[in-house]
Amino acid sequence: SMSFNRTLWRTTGEHISKEARAFANVGDEYSTFWTPVVNLAREPRWGRNLETPGEDPYLSGEYAASFVHGFQNNPEDPAHIMNSACCKHYVANEMDGSTVAGYHSDRDHFDAKVSMQDLVDSYMLPFQACVEKG
Repeated sequence: SMSFNRTLWRTTGEHISKEARAFANVGDEYSTFWTPVVNLAREPRWGRNLETPGEDPYLSGEYAASFVHGFQNNPEDPAHIMNSACCKHYVANEMDGSTVAGYHSDRDHFDAKVSMQDLVDSYMLPFQACVEKG
């Protein structure tokens, strides 16, 4: 995603969506998917950084919009979506588990202190783009 290649992001969404729809058509899956991951990669110990587009809010938002557009649009039946996407993991949810200096933190017991300005300027932008542009 570091390439700002919107065509690649959209095409990736299209191909994943076709496979997902095939599973749904035979009853092995539902048509709503928790994808794409658009969290900002700001915590190097978070185990899912490889799934994210990076730490830039604009890049993450553009990635989300392009991927979701490709994932949801159905070229053979434009009146209906192929699948529905749900960007994850909503706003500043980036702690799976970590132990530092003998102290263990995990997603169920960690309270991130994020300022309102950082929420608005950084963390919420990718999710806003996912909903409004995707």
